Formats: sequence, C-alpha cells, structure tokens
Amino acid sequence: MSSHKVLRGVTRLLCALIDYLILMLPVQFVLLFWIKTNALSADFLFRLLFAVYGVLMIEYNNGATLGKMIGRLKVVDRAGGKPTVLYTGLRELIRAMYLIPIVGWAAGLVSTVMLFVKGTTLHDMAGNSRVIFRWEDKPDPEQEKKA
Repeated sequence: MSSHKVLRGVTRLLCALIDYLILMLPVQFVLLFWIKTNALSADFLFRLLFAVYGVLMIEYNNGATLGKMIGRLKVVDRAGGKPTVLYTGLRELIRAMYLIPIVGWAAGLVSTVMLFVKGTTLHDMAGNSRVIFRWEDKPDPEQEKKA
C-alpha cells in the first residue's frame, strides 16, 4: 500500500467526519429539541439531508463539500470532469446509507477497506466518480513545458 493511498484515505475519512459533524450537530439539535420530533424520524431526516447536502455542495461548490474544502479534495467523474447530478445523487445516497445501523455500517467498513486497498469506495464506484486532491486538478507547468 503506497503512502499516497494512505494519505488520501486518511484525508478522506477526516473530511467525511467533518462533514458529518458540521451537519449532524445542528440538524439533530433542531429536530430533537426545537421541532421535537422523535429520534427515529430525526435520524431518517438527517440521513436524507446528509445526501442532499452532499449533492448540492458537489454540484454548486466546484465538487467539494465543506469537509473536502478543508482537506483540499474534490469529487470528479472518472474522466476528471464535473460529475453529473444523477451520478452525484446516487453517490451521496449510498454514502448516506453507511449511517444505517448494522447493514450500513458493514457497507461502510467494506468501503473503508476498499479505500485503503484499491483507492476507491463503494459510493465512488456507484457514482462513477473519484476524489482527487485539488492540486491534481491543475495542469502541471513542467508537463506543459515538455509538450
């Protein structure tokens, strides 16, 4: 396993945790204590909002959620362009599925192992996407001089 894969994997996990906390804390607080929904409804709504948040941020924020912005990552399609909304939606729904107890956690564990072994996840595969560091998106000046 290369150090680049490990760095990318750890960075992606930390960025996902940041996204989760940024959204989970205020949403759960509002749903449970202000609107006074039950815990099961609040959990379902949070998962749905987590997927919507991911789609909107990737679509309208140059391929990055707030966590990915902090980690200097972005989501692109397999060719390196902007992913379509349909694939982004599928990607984010599967990512939100990881929050479902037992089955989702098992899928999340499989996805995490795949991240460190293959460099991709289940939601990347379903969404026909990949996650890159922002500097990988920029043309390399050295390569341009050689061409």
